[in-house]
Amino acid sequence: MFRNTFLLVALVHLFMFPNVHSEESSSNDLRKIVSMPEQARELMRKEMLDHLATLNEIIGHVADNNLDRAADVAESRMGKSSMGKHRSNDMAPGRIMSPEMRNIGRGMHNAASEFSQVAKQGDLKSAYSALQKITSACVACHYSYRTK
Repeated sequence: MFRNTFLLVALVHLFMFPNVHSEESSSNDLRKIVSMPEQARELMRKEMLDHLATLNEIIGHVADNNLDRAADVAESRMGKSSMGKHRSNDMAPGRIMSPEMRNIGRGMHNAASEFSQVAKQGDLKSAYSALQKITSACVACHYSYRTK
């Protein structure tokens, strides 16, 4: 449990304090810049922090071998059924993302739904493999894009 908490704190630190890096490292940042209005960035930031907390909760349930609970959390908070919360808002981040960035996001939601289905089958090894697909989508997006 300590390891999960440490990981969450470290990742939150990276999201909450992105400007602690030097100017030199920022100038070498090869990620694509996605310009977004502040309201859209804030909505997306809140959603990503919720996804991060959700991943931590899922990992905790998997560690406790409570795959049914992990499956429910994954689907309700990250899966396809969680999409479209901001659909009626003109500042919805998905409306502003590039098609490629949006596809990575959809891939993350699809992977969470797939994890949910796999976890409900009760096989821990398969659940870990499916969980890694979720985090791969997160890594792909964060290594490819940054907002401004």
